[in-house]
Amino acid sequence: MFAWDDISVFLALRRERTTTRAAAVLGCSQPTVVRRLAALERAIGLTLFERSPSGLVPTAAAGQLLPAAEQVERCVCAFRAEVDLLTGAGADVIRLTLLDHFELLLVPVLRTFGEQWPGVDVELLASDRLYDLARGEADIAVRGRHLPNEDDVLARDLPPVGWTLYASTHREPCRLPASPSEVPGHRLAVLEGPPAQHLPAYRWLREQVRGESGSIRCSSFGALRSTIASGTALSILPCTVGDTDPGLVRCFPPPAEFRVPIYLLARRASLRRPPVRELFEAMHRFFTDNPVVLTGERE
Repeated sequence: MFAWDDISVFLALRRERTTTRAAAVLGCSQPTVVRRLAALERAIGLTLFERSPSGLVPTAAAGQLLPAAEQVERCVCAFRAEVDLLTGAGADVIRLTLLDHFELLLVPVLRTFGEQWPGVDVELLASDRLYDLARGEADIAVRGRHLPNEDDVLARDLPPVGWTLYASTHREPCRLPASPSEVPGHRLAVLEGPPAQHLPAYRWLREQVRGESGSIRCSSFGALRSTIASGTALSILPCTVGDTDPGLVRCFPPPAEFRVPIYLLARRASLRRPPVRELFEAMHRFFTDNPVVLTGERE
C-alpha cells in the first residue's frame, strides 16, 4: 500500500529531477526521499525513474501516472484549503509572489492595505521562482508572459509591461540613440539565460550585437542594471525597473513590439478569505488605474 506522502515524493522528484532538490521542496532529508521512492516502487511494482548523470529521468510508467498523481494532489490541496478556512489557520498571513522589484511598485497598495487590515501580514515572495498557487504555495501572484489555464486559479489581465533601451545619466544625451534604428554601433550589454531567450526585447537586442565586438554579457537583471548605470554599455530593461532607477535614463520611448503581457493571479480557495480578496482587488485597481507604472507610456 502507499499513501499521499508517497505520491508527493513522486511529484517532487518528477518536477525537481534530483533527490536533493526534491528533499528541499518536501522539507526532509535526501536519504528519506531515496527510501520513500524505493518503497513506492516496491509497493506498485513499477520503476518510476532511471538514474542518469544529469539527474532522474522519468520512465514511461511515470509519465502515465503523472495526471492521476496531479489530480490527487489537487484534491488534497482543496481539502487542506477547506480545513484552513474552517479552522482559521493561516488567516493572518497572505503570501504574495511577484517578480523581483515589483514590491517597490506596490508600496502604496501595501501601505493602505496595512492600515485597513492591521492584523494581517503580507509575506512578499519576490523571486524568479514560480510558486504554485494551485498547490497552495502562495495566495496571490503577479506573473508575466503566459496565462495559466487552471480551474483553481483566477486570472486577470494587467496593462502590459513596456521595455526600452536605457543609458547612464552620465552619458551625454546628444550621443544616445534616439530610436531603435540608431542602436547599431553602440556598445551594448545583453542578458543571458532562459528568461531572456523568450522576451521580444532581448531577441531584438541580440540581433543588434550579432557580429559586433565589445558587447557585454550579463547573467542577471542586477548585473545588467549596474552595467548600464556605470556607463559601460547601453541595454534594455523593463520600464518597471529602468524608470525607478535615478541612475538611468531612457534613450527612446518603449516600442510597442517590446511589450510583455502580465497577469494578476489568485488561488480561488484563498479568495474566500476577505483580506486576500481585498488585496487582490486593490492590486488590480491600482495597476488598471495607473497603467503607466507598467507600460511606461508617458503623456
